[in-house]
Amino acid sequence: MERFRFEQLLKIKTQFEEIKKNELAMQNQILNEYIARKLELEKNMNKVKEDLKTLYLSGFSPQQLKLYSQFLTVLKKRRDVQEQLIYYQKLRVEEKKKEVIESMIEKKKFEKLKERYLINLMNEIKQLENKELDRVVSYKIYKGIGDRSGRD
Repeated sequence: MERFRFEQLLKIKTQFEEIKKNELAMQNQILNEYIARKLELEKNMNKVKEDLKTLYLSGFSPQQLKLYSQFLTVLKKRRDVQEQLIYYQKLRVEEKKKEVIESMIEKKKFEKLKERYLINLMNEIKQLENKELDRVVSYKIYKGIGDRSGRD
């Protein structure tokens, strides 16, 4: 019996799709890490702001205020950098999603071809069975006619 001639290509497309899905998962994980870092930075900024409020209320030296202000500025810059990283990572994730969708479409095309091939193969088998049945029935009818004609 003839094999589906694109079977190897279908396997490759399936593997390619899995690779693309894994790449998407990795990019999503990186994005989640970036978001977690940003949240951590924002938490630290809020803590520094609270510390500044307590310094204002309890009395402070200008040097302490300067240190806290500088630290807060550094945290803001890091948060801004993290937001940029998140933005670009979201773009990468979207690109990977498109690649996954394209690979899924490609695989689906070959699956449809295989499905059509199998349907055609089943139809061919049914036709062969019908021909064989017709041949057997014709033989029995012919044999039956021959047996009757010999007895008369």
